[in-house]
Amino acid sequence: MAKPNPERELERLRKALGKSGPPQVVAITGTSDYFRGEALEAVVAAIDERAELRRIDGPDDTDGRELDDLRGAVLFGPGCWLVVRRAAPWLKSHGSRLEEALGSFAQGCGLVFETPKLDRRTKLAKSIAEVGEAFEFRDLYAEPYDRSRSPLEAELVSWVVTRARKSKLTLTPEAAFLIVSMVGQAPGEILAELERLAPLLQGKTVDPGELRKHLSCSFESTPFEFAEAFLLRNRRRAMRSLDAMFARGVKSKDGSTMDRGGLFPFITTWLHQSLTSVFEGRRLMEAGVPARDVPGRVGVRVFVERYEAQLNRCSMRWVRRALHELHACQRDLRTTGEDPELLLGRLVARCLGGQSKEGAA
Repeated sequence: MAKPNPERELERLRKALGKSGPPQVVAITGTSDYFRGEALEAVVAAIDERAELRRIDGPDDTDGRELDDLRGAVLFGPGCWLVVRRAAPWLKSHGSRLEEALGSFAQGCGLVFETPKLDRRTKLAKSIAEVGEAFEFRDLYAEPYDRSRSPLEAELVSWVVTRARKSKLTLTPEAAFLIVSMVGQAPGEILAELERLAPLLQGKTVDPGELRKHLSCSFESTPFEFAEAFLLRNRRRAMRSLDAMFARGVKSKDGSTMDRGGLFPFITTWLHQSLTSVFEGRRLMEAGVPARDVPGRVGVRVFVERYEAQLNRCSMRWVRRALHELHACQRDLRTTGEDPELLLGRLVARCLGGQSKEGAA
């Protein structure tokens, strides 16, 4: 069974909270730290504010007696609730005790916990399902499930457009895709960037060209931006991108900073893909294919205008030479062991040397 979109799962949770408050036990699971956090705060907000609320961090060493408080009514107030974040260690230590306590919580008492994984085949998970509800929050898909569809149709891109609208910021899908490409896939980081952009761009329909003037990200640049500058033959932008990546790093898909040793293959692989795409486009144009049909024939479905600009900037002769220099750069790394940043800087100098600082032909 396919896991639901996390926004839909949040909506299901809100309906379960209703007017009467949370179920007696709420289990919040799934791979998305961000949406688990959103769900936990929604449950806590729905608990009667007069209730006694105890919060525990899962790795904290407790004796498990906090569960006993849920079995007996408190002297004052309508009840007692236990909230456990990062609950995996806590469940491992006190799972059997919790299993015994389920079903005997006093009126107005309850438990809410969040953890990335809860095996629903276990006796504990089945017991929780009998007295409460479980909600699972996966990450938003950064690419369409059907890979033949445009990347602009990805869940994460649509979510960025929707969340931007809540900040009175109107983004085109192409602009939202640029944010995902540059800032990363972590919803919290994306929201922080949208919050920063909102006062600068409110009242405008923001496309990639307008967005790029204002966009910032923690790692400053990516291979995506370097390849774009390289194919627009803008030496200054290419070197600025290169310097930023080696100075501040690049984030990988899981949000961690990529090891410096992985930068060279990441940068050169992306650049090779971009060069071969332009090479194929130029080949089609020389074969008589109308320029307007070339992006579709090559499979370019996003940033079409950027691709067309690259085709106009790059002759077949220049692309062949750039590919030759790129292969030489990769070979030099294997044979000489020179510093990767210096090798890439030399590649830029060889391919973009003699170009004006603003990338004139």
